[in-house]
Amino acid sequence: MSHRRIWSVAPGRPRPGIGSRAGSDSWGRRRPAPDDAGAGPRTRRREETAGGIIRPPSRSEAPVMDSPLSASVSAIVVVLGDDPRLHECLAALAAEVRETGLGIEVVVVENAARGEAPALPLEPAKRIRREANPGYAASAAEAIEATTGDYVLTLNPDATVHAGSVARAVAVLDSEPDVGAVAFRLVRTDGTTLDSAGIRLGPIRRARDRGMGEPAEGAFTTRDDVDAACMACALFRRSALDAARDGAGEVLDRRFFAYKEDVDLGWRLRRAGFRVAYVPDAVATHERGWKERGRQTIPLELRILSLRNRWWTILKNESALSLLLRMALYVSVEVMLVLFLLVTEPGVVRAYPRIVLGIPGTLRRRKSRPR
Repeated sequence: MSHRRIWSVAPGRPRPGIGSRAGSDSWGRRRPAPDDAGAGPRTRRREETAGGIIRPPSRSEAPVMDSPLSASVSAIVVVLGDDPRLHECLAALAAEVRETGLGIEVVVVENAARGEAPALPLEPAKRIRREANPGYAASAAEAIEATTGDYVLTLNPDATVHAGSVARAVAVLDSEPDVGAVAFRLVRTDGTTLDSAGIRLGPIRRARDRGMGEPAEGAFTTRDDVDAACMACALFRRSALDAARDGAGEVLDRRFFAYKEDVDLGWRLRRAGFRVAYVPDAVATHERGWKERGRQTIPLELRILSLRNRWWTILKNESALSLLLRMALYVSVEVMLVLFLLVTEPGVVRAYPRIVLGIPGTLRRRKSRPR
């Protein structure tokens, strides 16, 4: 398996977390200086290719894999089965590399994969393909740990970035060191409906994607801070991810399997002192077909996981004082929810024994001084 990266144009100034010395990066490793300090805001950086040739990249070329030091953004894509949408997702990312000059390494994790691996529009730095399905949370965590870029872009295969959007998100992290994550403006495939303008937590800590299903025109067009970023397309600062690791040392709680891992991460980022910024001109198209077809089309097990993970997120992150003050509200709302589920979705009630069984492990993952 190749462990090379996309070659690209790098900014001519240090990124957040990288020292001012031109000769080393944030891990103390040697990195090349720009070719010409007077070449403008973006300068081409020379690297040694796999064949040992020193040369700058050409903007007219397709993305080229090269030295680990040439990448500043790491993109991770987790796929279930052989999803044909992965090709379009990566093609849009390759176009972003060509048109903006960003250095991006790509790691693709293909779970429940069968047969021969399909060709992709760019060669990932790492491609993990397996028959097992350990879940999104574990797979995304594995992919994040396999990368070294200053920023981490999370992508679902049904998400395609719009031209220049990743570069605009990078610019926010470059200029605002207290921003730990950028929430993209996600629109549905019809181009007129919003999918997410960042995630908000309500009084009982129920997460909702702002604007979901609403007309996109004129809605959520200004910068704002939110509680979490939908990981279908979001950009994270690596140093913030490290600071927000939970009590088990994980960026993402692998027990979650799927659902609410982005809410848990956003909460921990804010507890660590970082902001989650919604940037409306960082745009991606996101299909999310099941939302349009309704909850009953979601497999029962996933609906159980969603409820279980909501409570694990609360128990991991809510302060003891806040839990105490909200307890009456939590209990009253949850009793009504159980009664409702017994009538409409009785199978989902199976989440509650799992919530209780997971309490000891969840409490061990708490970190001190919650915000």
